[in-house]
Amino acid sequence: MTKLIFKSLIVLAPVLWLPAITSAQAKVLELKSEDGSKELNVGGVIRFNQRYQSWGDDKYNSGLGDPDFDIFRLDVDGKYDDFYLNSSYIFQDDDKTSIEKAYVGYNVDEQNSIEAGLVYKPFAIYPYPQNGWTYHLPFFLGYGNNIAPGVNLNHESKDWDIKLGYYPEMLAEDLRYSPESGAYSELDNTFPSMSKYENEKKNQVNARVARKFETTSGKQEIGLSGAYSQLENGLTNDDGDYYAVGLHTNNNFDKFNVQSSLIHYDYDAKNPSGVDDSMTLMGANGLTPAYFIASEGTVGSLNLAYTIPMKDMGALKAVKVYNDYSYLKKHHDDWSDSQMNTTGLMFIAPPFLVWLDHTYGKNSNIIGGATNSTGFTSTTSENSDKWLSRVNLNVGFSF
Repeated sequence: MTKLIFKSLIVLAPVLWLPAITSAQAKVLELKSEDGSKELNVGGVIRFNQRYQSWGDDKYNSGLGDPDFDIFRLDVDGKYDDFYLNSSYIFQDDDKTSIEKAYVGYNVDEQNSIEAGLVYKPFAIYPYPQNGWTYHLPFFLGYGNNIAPGVNLNHESKDWDIKLGYYPEMLAEDLRYSPESGAYSELDNTFPSMSKYENEKKNQVNARVARKFETTSGKQEIGLSGAYSQLENGLTNDDGDYYAVGLHTNNNFDKFNVQSSLIHYDYDAKNPSGVDDSMTLMGANGLTPAYFIASEGTVGSLNLAYTIPMKDMGALKAVKVYNDYSYLKKHHDDWSDSQMNTTGLMFIAPPFLVWLDHTYGKNSNIIGGATNSTGFTSTTSENSDKWLSRVNLNVGFSF
């Protein structure tokens, strides 16, 4: 017999502020068999965002102002004996939609599974390369929350977490939530200067091997990652190649968490004559402009967090204090490096999750926007080599 649990979804008012939101209750839909072998869950999250930035002359540099819609994400997951499902579909601003993940899996035994569909590409700190709401340099280089159509083989035991994946092609550009290398003819929100860049990854293989162990202070992890693919050029019909190697750690010391990663990547494209091979085009579903990154570089990150449990504080269960730092060293010595540092707080008050971030950045497209649009390459724009800042408030309601 299957039991059904259903509670209706509260529609939030467009103006959200922390004191006003902590009294609402989460809503959920659940189908579950009595023996627990069959289950279907439907839920999701709606998020609103406010920010202040130190550049430009629009509404974002005159105070936090009214909140903007961020995302509405619909999550569907479940299981049927040894099979399972995991999917998330996202509605964004400007009528954009994307898929965060959508795959089915099969548990071969207690330690091994196989997943097929739109699966995460495992690499380094996985799947999110930072603590804060503000994504960091690894994400914008393609190493965070990144999915593709393909197959993953997973082995997870007390001592090891091993993932091996194959992806014949990348996710369609109009469905991407996370950025990936792309072709000008397929990407939205591009510029004429990008028109000769027509490279797409094909037949990518990823491997991530992590050694796990426990100490008296908590769980520890150190791992190696690798990725390789063909880089098919739509103009020359020649295949270049791409590779990346990474080292990461994830360490817990009581209430402290320390994450680190070091990734080296290289795109060796077979572009038409006269095209600058030192740059690679990246993009997602067009919500933000496509952009260039250095074709070869090394990116490092160091993330620190401390979680403070809250007792007798009503809905507030914990506060997470964090600092995320990332640094991109480009292959060209005459190209200035990129940096980002985010300090913030995460308020955990189910069904609400609130981030308050303060980010400094230099030569990073996300900090500076169009005025820093070459930040991940040669840094020759208006705000190149300048430290810029942004304060961001994001409020999420899970149901």
